[in-house]
Amino acid sequence: MFREGHWRRTLAASALAFGVVLAGSFFLIENVRAAGAILIAAIVALAAFLALKSPNPSGQRGQSTGVIVASSALAIAVGISGFAAAILLVALSRT
Repeated sequence: MFREGHWRRTLAASALAFGVVLAGSFFLIENVRAAGAILIAAIVALAAFLALKSPNPSGQRGQSTGVIVASSALAIAVGISGFAAAILLVALSRT
């Protein structure tokens, strides 16, 4: 279905986005607007990267709706998990 390189790129991009969200949220937890901006920027960048680099199942130009939805869902899940991990780290560091 997908080449091995595609999975590696997806994993690397997801790990990078997770790290950006985690670090940005952890260090900017007091500044909610800045942390939110980093979270949104990382999610949008990851979704765009995944959608552009994913193979098109229909073989035509452009991307199918399924690829865009799957890329967005994965990016949102990575962003939310990074934000949740940052909140957990903040809670543990303050106890």
